[in-house]
Amino acid sequence: MKKILSIQSSVTVGFVGNAVAGPVLLAMGHHPMMIDTISLAAHPGYGGRAGGPLADHLFAAQLDGLQDLGETGDIAQIMTGYLGSVGQIDSIVALLTSWQAEPSGHYILDPVMGDAGRLYVSADLADGIRTRLLPLADIITPNQFELAQLSGTDITDLDSAADAAATLLTQHAMTAIIITGVISAPVGADQTTADHKPDIGDLLIMRDGTQVWHPATSTAKNVAGGGDLLTALFSGYLASGLAIQDAFSKASATAHTIIAASPTPRDLALLEHLGLLAESQQP
Repeated sequence: MKKILSIQSSVTVGFVGNAVAGPVLLAMGHHPMMIDTISLAAHPGYGGRAGGPLADHLFAAQLDGLQDLGETGDIAQIMTGYLGSVGQIDSIVALLTSWQAEPSGHYILDPVMGDAGRLYVSADLADGIRTRLLPLADIITPNQFELAQLSGTDITDLDSAADAAATLLTQHAMTAIIITGVISAPVGADQTTADHKPDIGDLLIMRDGTQVWHPATSTAKNVAGGGDLLTALFSGYLASGLAIQDAFSKASATAHTIIAASPTPRDLALLEHLGLLAESQQP
């Protein structure tokens, strides 16, 4: 059992952010330590917005409190996802800087900014993720749109995603990049039939040049929280001792099994598959 600190959103209804990370990591036999950046009645897919971000001073006090209690030294990994404000970045950077000063695990950054061609955080927050958190990350898990935002390049297919990731790896001291929801080829006039529909999947690019493409199943679809699920699974498998490449392949396959079984785009079929996560940890 490993301690994994998860800093991201919390919802009462639905499965995104810490509502995914908590059950997933517990089912995998790890100890999730969760700090919420924002608390909402339900994720935006339900319509409307009820709740809001944790005040910056309270958020900072929680992170400081973990260190004061001596609870950060044996944390195996830190994950950050959706943030509630630009001010939260200061506290996260302070925690990471202290944690990384000693032998530690991986900082996994899920740079939650937007999807489908649009930002759904402020430009200031997106810039803070790119300029302050990205340089501290060991592994990042952007979707295709977020990778484009981080790299400043257009991404239309597998090759351009790989090129953008390779560029980021030359600019930062990261070990690996996992891109979710990558379209394997540009959609063109000759790809309008089912037979020519491009694949969608996840792509791993490592500093040593390793590339692994894991296409989704034939029933691939976009379900809220899918990226959060893959990141939590990857973190759990990594904490269990799997190598990065193996943890990625297993996380991608497991995530797409759950996504494919989800009846609507609004919610993951997560609770129904917690037993699968426990079984996946068996030798």
